[in-house]
Amino acid sequence: MVSILSIFIPDSLTIESKDKKIKTYKVGIIGRTAAIFRVNEIIIYHDEFGNSKEGKFIKDILTYMDTPQYLRKDIFPLTNNLRYVGVLPPLRTPHHPTGQPKVGELRQGLTLKSTKKGTIVNIGAKRLALCKEKLPIYKVYTFRIKKLGKRILVERDIPENVYWGYKVKYINKPIEKAIKMKKYDSIIATSRKGVPITFVLEEIENIIHNTHHLAILFGGPYKGLPTTLDREIDMKINTIPNQGTETVRTEEAVLATLSIFNMLQHKK
Repeated sequence: MVSILSIFIPDSLTIESKDKKIKTYKVGIIGRTAAIFRVNEIIIYHDEFGNSKEGKFIKDILTYMDTPQYLRKDIFPLTNNLRYVGVLPPLRTPHHPTGQPKVGELRQGLTLKSTKKGTIVNIGAKRLALCKEKLPIYKVYTFRIKKLGKRILVERDIPENVYWGYKVKYINKPIEKAIKMKKYDSIIATSRKGVPITFVLEEIENIIHNTHHLAILFGGPYKGLPTTLDREIDMKINTIPNQGTETVRTEEAVLATLSIFNMLQHKK
């Protein structure tokens, strides 16, 4: 069964539009979709129509989205890339709590300063918290709340059996090189020229149930995935057979594909 899900998207994702607000919203669809379907890692690769400026923009928006609201002002400076983040949909994932902290609750926290007693941490409470462990400053960790009151005590913990957001990487290399940066158990490419998914549902289901770390690859707005990938992947599929439009945008392909994979993974 898939435990780790990675998706690859191109740095040309936003190249079609010159309006930064539209670009921001477009990336927001990717982030929201990734959270809905429990994507663990989003890798942005370089294709011939993209550039590092667009790649960094996509990375900034996706990273901002994944960061809990109470930490954003401390972590992100006001930059032009984040000018229109107000149009982004909230993720509403478990690591984005909206209420007051509770004892036993897991929260992401930003380490602010060291003291003789440990490390002062912002966990989004009315007061700063204390972790008795000495930790590097201005780093985000996951903490469990041990005590509330005049003094809030927390300790580092690891979330288990809960979706805790996604990581974002920008690998400024062609996808053929980007997919070799890490070992994946199975790699599936999406393409209009791929085998219609209705023909290979059993094969896809078998891959899902026998794969620990799955990578799904998506092409850009002007050109699909290169054919040189064919020897590196396990399967190339078309997840929107008989499409009614001339083209399918990357964010639309991500939504359609992850929806199908989610259904197959939880099929009884």
